[in-house]
Parts: sequence; C-alpha cells; structure tokens
Amino acid sequence: MPVPITVSSVPGMYHDSRVRVFRRHFSVPGEFDDMQVDTYAVISERYLIICDTALCPEDMATVMEELRGEPAGRQLLVFNSHADWDHTWGNACFTGEHVAPIIGHEECRERLLSDEARTELEDFKQRYTLFQNVVLTPPTLTFTSAFNIYGGDLTLEIFHAPGHCPDHCAIWIPQLRLLLAFDAVEWPLPGLRDANSFPMMIATLERFKALQPLHVLCSHGQTTRPQLIDENLAYLHSIEQRARALLLTHRPTPGELEQPSALINYPFDEAIAGTASSGAAIDRTYYGYAHDSNIRSIIQWLLNKMS
Repeated sequence: MPVPITVSSVPGMYHDSRVRVFRRHFSVPGEFDDMQVDTYAVISERYLIICDTALCPEDMATVMEELRGEPAGRQLLVFNSHADWDHTWGNACFTGEHVAPIIGHEECRERLLSDEARTELEDFKQRYTLFQNVVLTPPTLTFTSAFNIYGGDLTLEIFHAPGHCPDHCAIWIPQLRLLLAFDAVEWPLPGLRDANSFPMMIATLERFKALQPLHVLCSHGQTTRPQLIDENLAYLHSIEQRARALLLTHRPTPGELEQPSALINYPFDEAIAGTASSGAAIDRTYYGYAHDSNIRSIIQWLLNKMS
C-alpha cells in the first residue's frame, strides 16, 4: 500500500527565507487527534542543514524535492534533536541519493541502536503502513555537550538541552536571535520523560530565557513566541507547588496516581487556560495524557527527594 505523504511547507512561519519550516500531520483515533511535527531547513552560505527528519524517509524525500534548488554549492548536513520516532525515522533518506552526515548527541545514537528502539519500530510497522520503509539510522557524527556549525552568514550553536529526554538538544542561531527549541518548549504544554527529567527541564528552560531569543521555533505548537518559554516554566512550577502542598499531608497510592490531575486539583482545561497560540487546535488526546504524565513525574521526583 502506498505511504500517504502529508508534509507541506509553512511559508509564513518564520520571516527569514534562510529558515524554512515543513510540517507533518499524523492522526490515529484514540491516540493522536492531529499530531503535528515540524522539520526545519537552515540555508546558510556553506551548508543546507536539515533539522529533524519527521516520521519516515518519504517525508524527507518530499522535503528535499521542495528544496531541490538549495543544495547547489552547499554541503548537505542533517541534525537530530533527539531520538524520538517523530524526529528521526526519516533519517534513512540521507543514506541514498541525498547521502549526508547526520549530527546528534551521543545518547541519541545509543537510543536509536537500542533494543527498545527496534521493538518500538516493529510495533509501529505492525500497526501502521506509514512506517514500512523506516530503517533505524543513527547519527554518524556525535557530541556530548556542544557542536557548532559555521555556515558563513549563519552559525548554528548546537547544545545539550535535556529534560524532554536525556539526549535532547537545541540550536541557537545568534545572527537571527532564533532558538530552535524542538521538544524542550511546546504548546500548549511541555512533556517530561520521567521524574529525573523535571530539574533538567527547568534548567534547560532557564538557559533558554538567558539567551533572550526574539523568536522560538518548537517542533509542536505552530508558534514562534519567546513568551512560550515562560509559560512552560510557569506550568511546571504550578504542578510542583500543588504537588508539594499535597505531599505535606498525604502520600498518594499507586491507584490515586492513576488520576493525577484530580489528585492535585489541576484539570487539563485549567492547565491550558492561560496559553495562547495562532488559533491552532489542541490535540486533547495526546496533551491530556502528557499533562497526567507530567504530574506523576513531578510527584515522583518530590517523593524521591523526601525518601
């Protein structure tokens, strides 16, 4: 069965033509109402840098067709912000006609080579035809702290930005005062991987604030507002404050943690009430799950500190 291609350019997303945005939609009833993930192409004097590779090689073939005039005189580079399936499963496109070095954190490479990644891909292939041509393809150039790309007119300062997951990285382009935050900033709310992620995410968001970006591009959320960094921080601190108040008088049971938003009296609708975006629809299925997961993670982090 042919793989449906639903990747399209988003021309109005960012004002500088050297940064192109491409959006992939993915819907699964009961799992994702309409998941959207963005891929970026940064076009400098020396390099064409593809930032994240969406869901499958066909996605990236579509992006490269859109960019067919740009590689002339430029070396093609690929960057993975982290190893999650919706950011790296198009990597195999860059082992054939569009062969290119793939840059990523050392832990990104380890995750893509893991048994867990292989099991996840096998599961997705059984459930969805979209992923039949995906081949796990790890980064070929890795780093642990920072990696700079000097493109002539633009410099891409890649740095470790954990919190969403341990291998997560971001990109700062100082000439544009543009932060490519990927999944470290998200609308309507961010996502934590586990309890240990919480302090790392707070530190990452504070680092983002210190950069004082004029624009922030995140992989999910359809916004460029730098104020989203503050909104994500406020949301996480609100969970922490409510969880601390709960734990002053009560240690929740595993059963109670099945309904975490009720446990700390922080329903999903209240959590997203103060957010703003450009009229984008919220994937309530996914972000409702993420909200509950965030609460459980922060409660567990606090319990670990108390033990």
